[in-house]
Amino acid sequence: MAILTLYGALSVTLLALWIRHKSVLRQRKKLALKLGSMKGNLTETSERLDLLSRGVDTILSDAPEVHDLLGVHKSLEAAEALLFNQGIPVSNSESCAIASHAVKALLSHYPEDSTEDERSIVQGLKPLSKRLTAILTEAEMKAEDIELSADEYRRAGELFHSVERFDWAADCFQRANDLDPEDESALRSLSEIQRKNGDLESLDRTLERLLAIVPDDIGVLNEQSVLLDSTSDERLTRNRKRLEAIGATSTASEEEGELSQIAQRARDSDVGGASPSNTAPRLIEKAVKQLLLGEFRAALESVETAIERDRSFGQAWSLKARLVAADGGTIKDALKCIRRANALGEYTVILESEILDNDGRTDAAIEVLQEHLSRTPGDAEARSRLSQLWLASGAADSARQTLNDAPEESWSSASLHVMKGRLSLVESDNHRDDTGKIDPLPVIDALVSFDRAVEIDRESGLAWLGRARALRYQKAFDEAEVALVRARRLIPDHPSISLEEAQLFLEMGDLEQANALTLEATTILKDSKTVPFIRGIIAARHGRLEEARKLFSLCLQIDPNHSRARLNRSSAALLCDDLAMALDDANQLVENHPNHELGRLRKSEILMNQGDWPNAESELDLCT
Repeated sequence: MAILTLYGALSVTLLALWIRHKSVLRQRKKLALKLGSMKGNLTETSERLDLLSRGVDTILSDAPEVHDLLGVHKSLEAAEALLFNQGIPVSNSESCAIASHAVKALLSHYPEDSTEDERSIVQGLKPLSKRLTAILTEAEMKAEDIELSADEYRRAGELFHSVERFDWAADCFQRANDLDPEDESALRSLSEIQRKNGDLESLDRTLERLLAIVPDDIGVLNEQSVLLDSTSDERLTRNRKRLEAIGATSTASEEEGELSQIAQRARDSDVGGASPSNTAPRLIEKAVKQLLLGEFRAALESVETAIERDRSFGQAWSLKARLVAADGGTIKDALKCIRRANALGEYTVILESEILDNDGRTDAAIEVLQEHLSRTPGDAEARSRLSQLWLASGAADSARQTLNDAPEESWSSASLHVMKGRLSLVESDNHRDDTGKIDPLPVIDALVSFDRAVEIDRESGLAWLGRARALRYQKAFDEAEVALVRARRLIPDHPSISLEEAQLFLEMGDLEQANALTLEATTILKDSKTVPFIRGIIAARHGRLEEARKLFSLCLQIDPNHSRARLNRSSAALLCDDLAMALDDANQLVENHPNHELGRLRKSEILMNQGDWPNAESELDLCT
């Protein structure tokens, strides 16, 4: 029994060992398979990494500066690990040293040997700048915690500004100015951020620092004057005196004047002027200043905040309507704001008509003005606007009748006299188109109207512009030039200024100046018939007849009824021996304007060139 028991135990042990051996063999086989698969994967991965490395090296072979950014990436990785991931507390001085090293590694790829406009940011530097700001923000650091020079702070601010981290950019620019008060570039960049953020008080302080460096900078003087407008700050007087001293004074445009009136009414509604800065009147005043500074989005945000503060503040709705219309918003939203403002007592009829007219709904704009004038016939501005819309629509008689219906007391407004003068000039132009000659009587009437408008309001740029044109028709070129100088000072952005100056210099014989002014007008007026006409006259006087003919053709494509362009194209075609085109233009001209003497003379001349003497003689008989 003992032996059998021993044999049994040995048998069980051997069986267990055999089973264990088989299991080890299976595991060894699986392990060998896994190792083989892993080896294959490692080989494949190695090959792919090698391919990727060679591809990156090939791509970046012409841009080694981008390849060098890997070092910046490593520096940021190391800085992040030292500041957050090592589990060992870091002292403030050590943290500052780590952060400073990371910033300097970034700045090493943003050179300082050129201006900001000329310096280009290496591709890939912006994402690294974003990551750096994230690390510094998480570390709860400020710009003053980093040990940099003034120039390094300024360049760091430029990088942070480029990635729209305006808080860090502003801190860096501020620090750069603290270390180097003469650093003009840092202050200008800081002012740009403050302007966009709507921080007008800080912007005022920054502009004052700029004026300490560049005391006669016209842009800075004008910008600070906008911020100080309607205040008793003596710096406003100082700025105006400086502008006068350097001959840079200018009159506010019509739009700027309207915005200034909105700001003034907002201040007047703020009784005592001691309310907090977040009230609706203060916010509207701030929005107006932001608009004058060119910060459209910031102004719209201020207006929206003002409406949230006080939904019954009419000026906020009126200003919002302007902004919505200017921003390309729906006409429905703009009109909704206008009607809300009107219900709250705001004068909105002119604004509503402008928005409708700009949207191509001129008939609706005319109807709005007519309805308003039926209730308040003495509103000179609305009547002038209605007359202007009728004239632009080609209904000169309706425009004239609108002025004739004006009550006597409304003629104390310069705008009505300006429109009356414009209608007189239109009458003179129509007479010139029909006969080829200028009728002096309408020109005299126009000059009287414009002179009366100037007497009422010497700051009316349109009155001076109209006066210049009337004087040009009278060949009083010197006086016309003086009037144009005054008009350009008052309404520098008006598109007709350059065209009128070009026509004046053309008649004075200064073709070079006329051509320069025409090119200036071309950038503003894309589809103007006058631009190609003037250029055609200039080309003809220089003897470039083919070019002149093409320009006159372009003018006629825009306005087929332009009689002077057709007459001049006929003349150019005649000189180019294109008698067919010349005769077609002359025939069409005399058919549309039977009393046009120059047209009949041109037709007679063309017929003589063709040898058709009887018809040429009959045309000359009609001229006499």
